[in-house]
Amino acid sequence: MITIERLKEDLHTYMKARDMISLNTVRAILNEINIREMKNVKINEEEIIKVLRSEAKKRKEAIETFEKAGRTDLIEKEAKELKIIESYLPEEISDEELIVKIKEIISKSEDKSFGKVMKVSIAALKGAADGKRISAILKQILK
Repeated sequence: MITIERLKEDLHTYMKARDMISLNTVRAILNEINIREMKNVKINEEEIIKVLRSEAKKRKEAIETFEKAGRTDLIEKEAKELKIIESYLPEEISDEELIVKIKEIISKSEDKSFGKVMKVSIAALKGAADGKRISAILKQILK
């Protein structure tokens, strides 16, 4: 379970250890959470997971961009940050489990169009899988 308290404790630990990459990564996460709080978004575990997934996605996109540019120094930094963020995220379900759950959702759905099933799938799976994975598997099944 990810809580703001755990993030703040880790922030202090990283400060004492002078681990700047971990410190800056946790600060970025807490900053995003604070921004959402200021926008009157209710902060709960689900919202924290959304923030973590968003931050992880940013790092993955940065890694892809830096790979194209040949910037190995920046790739390493982003990869370390991504690993730190992923340590806070819950484990994602396997592809086999995801296929089973999506098939269940499709069987219960009256409208079997991609958009409708995708919307229901994302809501039902709440952070158990990345949206890209859900989309890819859903496209495979609905062929």
